[in-house]
Amino acid sequence: MASPNKITLIFIVNGVDVPVQANLNQPLKVARNQALKDSNNTGRPEDEWEVHNDEGAALDPTQKINDLGLSDGDRLFLTLKVGAGGV
Repeated sequence: MASPNKITLIFIVNGVDVPVQANLNQPLKVARNQALKDSNNTGRPEDEWEVHNDEGAALDPTQKINDLGLSDGDRLFLTLKVGAGGV
């Protein structure tokens, strides 16, 4: 039985679903970093990846998962940020 403080978030990284068990009381970046590790996307710094919801809105990775209103099974998209200077 799942803990009441944990949910599964589905991160889409380069088109691949990466499920991550996430603690509602931790910042989103903890789950983001786990998704990057699980998908072997470790060549770029974790902070260069943005998290977007299904509607395309960017989510603040420093906020707690619970404060963002995320639910079990939510799908989140990880994309690399545009380079500095608009490159």
